Amino acid sequence: MQRHRGLFVVIALLAVAGFGSWYATKTWEGWEYILDIVGKGDNMPIAGLIPIIAFFTYLSMDEAFRHDRLIKQGREDEILDEMYK
Repeated sequence: MQRHRGLFVVIALLAVAGFGSWYATKTWEGWEYILDIVGKGDNMPIAGLIPIIAFFTYLSMDEAFRHDRLIKQGREDEILDEMYK
């Protein structure tokens, strides 16, 4: 649970930002056009890639911060071992 704290923060921030943008523009009539465009068959893979990109961005940043902690502790030689785990 402690290790995935950053993922939960990112999910919470995305949810708050999404709800805030929806609330700020809920009288805007353009949502139906956006849903029509995203719902077309050609655009569904692109819409599906957005969560995948968010997940792998989190994963790479988590590894980068872990490696930075090892460097600060003076254990640079353990980074390669950490990558093979």
